[in-house]
Amino acid sequence: MSSTQQPAPNRKKAKGGVQKNILQLIFSLIVLACAAALASHYIKTPPKAKPRARTPQAPLVTVKSIQPQNIFYEFDAMGTVTSAREISLTPRVSGEVIDLSPEMAPGGYVKTRDHLVTIDPTDYELNILQLQSDLAKVTNDLELEMGSQRIALQEFELLGEEVSAAEKKLMLREPQLGIARAAVANAEAQLKRAQLDLFRTKITAPFNGVVLSKMIDIGSYVNQNVPIAQLAGTDQFWVKVRLPVEQLRWLHIPTTAANNSSFARIFSQEYTDKQPYRLGRVIRLAASLETEGRMAELYLSVEDPLSLLPENRDKPQLLLGTFVQVIFTGKELKNVFKIDRNHLHENDSIWLLTDDNTLEIKNINILAKTKDHVYTSTALNAHPRLITSQIPSPSAGTPLQLFEKNTPETVREQIP
Repeated sequence: MSSTQQPAPNRKKAKGGVQKNILQLIFSLIVLACAAALASHYIKTPPKAKPRARTPQAPLVTVKSIQPQNIFYEFDAMGTVTSAREISLTPRVSGEVIDLSPEMAPGGYVKTRDHLVTIDPTDYELNILQLQSDLAKVTNDLELEMGSQRIALQEFELLGEEVSAAEKKLMLREPQLGIARAAVANAEAQLKRAQLDLFRTKITAPFNGVVLSKMIDIGSYVNQNVPIAQLAGTDQFWVKVRLPVEQLRWLHIPTTAANNSSFARIFSQEYTDKQPYRLGRVIRLAASLETEGRMAELYLSVEDPLSLLPENRDKPQLLLGTFVQVIFTGKELKNVFKIDRNHLHENDSIWLLTDDNTLEIKNINILAKTKDHVYTSTALNAHPRLITSQIPSPSAGTPLQLFEKNTPETVREQIP
């Protein structure tokens, strides 16, 4: 009986859940419909921007005052250190090396007349003894012949005969006397040559120099006129520089030793204001252009390049074969403007700020140039102001605004 009465409450609960779901669905549909209507309204009626009048802003620029000046034109080039005097040291006699100077090694420094090499002199000393003996013999023969001539003269005078000049020479033994005198002269010459050969067994330095290389040692056998070492003079080195031909007109290039010469600073590393340097003097210009770049070859001399003298000990050394930077001091340029290359624009023009703050584009005639600057003698207005900043789409007469220290930060950002 109790089991048939339980399903009634379950049916009531199921009916209430269905009504609740229907209400939620209707509420969701109403929300979606409102959202769609609102979206449609905003799409059909978008916000409209109100135009505002904009005041044009003149470009902001920085300037630099430039003035004409007299300057000595300086320009740079690259060079190579070479020897001014270099020889292959060769013996004049042959023999075994019995003594060698400690400086006879690569990098050894020698002075004029310093001993370098000694060749065994024994054979040459013996040769001198033999030649001295030969000279003594022919000298005695000459004295005997002179005595015979005196006897022949006395006999000729006693005879008192008239003979021809040729017969007289024969009777007075003049041919024999000439032969004896010639033998003495020959023996003396051979002795002097032997003494000279003995002197040449000691080889000395021909000038102040440095040993670049050597090919012998103690015990080596050397032959006449075969090189035994390579020497380079240390009193002076040369720096060979290649320059564009048009740069030569700014230099004083001597044609004789008495002519004035241009000078240059020589740096063994990249040039800086505080870096020590050596001073070089222009001495000559090669007669032909180098073949690769058709550049002129100029030679500078540097005294005591290895800083061996006391007064040069604190100066940099210039080693042979070193690549160096050369700063030439050329002729004086008068009444010229010096302009940074960064401020030079197309067609060799510069930008100037006029008195009424407008742009002036001025074409200039470049008189000389370096890696960083150009020099012009083109006449400019009094107290010209060179524009040092960039201007988008520059055209003559464009109004400009001068940058000042109190310029607002938002305006400063306009400067390129």
